[in-house]
Amino acid sequence: MSHYRKIDVRIWNDAKFQALSDTAKLCFFLLLTHPNMTALGAMRGTPEGLSAELKDFREAFPDAFREVLSKGMADYDAEARLIALPNFVRYNPPTSPNVVKAWVGALEYLPESPLKALVVQRVVAFAEGMSKGFRQAIPQALRDAMRYPLSTEHRDYLIQGGEFSELGTAGEGGGRPALAVVNGSMIGREDEL
Repeated sequence: MSHYRKIDVRIWNDAKFQALSDTAKLCFFLLLTHPNMTALGAMRGTPEGLSAELKDFREAFPDAFREVLSKGMADYDAEARLIALPNFVRYNPPTSPNVVKAWVGALEYLPESPLKALVVQRVVAFAEGMSKGFRQAIPQALRDAMRYPLSTEHRDYLIQGGEFSELGTAGEGGGRPALAVVNGSMIGREDEL
């Protein structure tokens, strides 16, 4: 895990960030600067675990986390316990092709899931948009990690406007699956956030 993160001062001009409550802003900064956040912009974690780190905000944290998710500023896979920041590499880009090569080492810290594959797709697409040296540095292992079979359960529910709406049949046992999709990104179901 890297020890430094870039926080662009223009974040205060961002409409999504401005629309967040103060507690949700703190939640986002916790995610962005968390020691477990990898260079891929993802980490293993749960809302419950993160809320325990903010003693004074323990009760408010679940709503703040949901608020950050609803703005598309984070993705969460409750089943895999994986949290990701979609724009992380945009603001924390690799400084050299060697950093791109090192991204593959971060994979072992992330649980297998469709969200992990999405995270890898994002960073590979970002690196492919950079100069030739960065594109050539993308390891095959990283490209291979983009492939993850998406089960039918993972496509059954879509969150729109912060509410769940059923798209298909309920998961096994009549319950909803642990993943939902927001703007193409998988996140946890409402009762697990």
